[in-house]
Amino acid sequence: MIVKRKPQQRWPRTVVRRTRASVGERKRMIVRRGSRGVQPPRNDGGGGSWRPNFHFGKGWLWGLGVVAAFALVIGGGAWLWRSPFFEVNDVEVQGTERISPETVVERSGLLGQRMFDADLATAQDELYRLPLVSSVRVERQWPDTIKIVVVERQPWGVWEQAGVRYTIDREGVVLGTIPPSPNAPVIRSSELTSLIQGDRVSYQAVDAAAEIYDRLPRQLGTTVTEVAYVAGKGVQVTTADGQVGLLGDSSSIAYKLAAWAAMSRQAQSRGINYTTIDLRFGNRPVLQ
Repeated sequence: MIVKRKPQQRWPRTVVRRTRASVGERKRMIVRRGSRGVQPPRNDGGGGSWRPNFHFGKGWLWGLGVVAAFALVIGGGAWLWRSPFFEVNDVEVQGTERISPETVVERSGLLGQRMFDADLATAQDELYRLPLVSSVRVERQWPDTIKIVVVERQPWGVWEQAGVRYTIDREGVVLGTIPPSPNAPVIRSSELTSLIQGDRVSYQAVDAAAEIYDRLPRQLGTTVTEVAYVAGKGVQVTTADGQVGLLGDSSSIAYKLAAWAAMSRQAQSRGINYTTIDLRFGNRPVLQ
């Protein structure tokens, strides 16, 4: 039997790209394999380039909330730091009698500073430079006030030098020529220089005089009329019955006064009259 066939075509066939699977054709699936096994295929929506598919869950919202809160705190803190609401607008001064509050405020330098970083330590050091200040406390009172509590030096005795009577406190600081307290101890100095408020006199003389005025009447049965500070000799005491005691420095005052009392009793029992007792050499008192 003769069969007529159609001649074969020699030209190239046209390549047709199909975006959809042909009928009955199985769609191929590209699978990514890794060390953890098979990973699910990317979902490209059936065509075109691949796009990421994000899902914002509770974790994302929580993180964004934390970041926003942190930014709010930082911004609020910066605003508070620069806010005039927390500037030092008032300095309250307590405890001053002879020092003017205006002097304390000016010396502290705190007015107008920020409450957060106001330098209280430096202000305290500056206030201690005032001659009449014995102690000072500086503290914050929010939102805009600094409180300064001052304890002034108190008059204790009189230091007489070059014909001028200066009032001093127990530490030997010159307070000026203000009236001393009643029955104040008097120390007469042989020095001739002038003194100003805030100067310090010999603390040894002041310390010795304080102990002498307290102990001598009880141990010798007489009163003190004068305590002198003589250059080269130290402390010298004159009693109401005319006796003079040379005590030197302020060391061992209690022992020196006890020795003076013992020597006085011994001299009285022996009928020995004396006007001066030298106690500067410890256990070797000398009667003159």
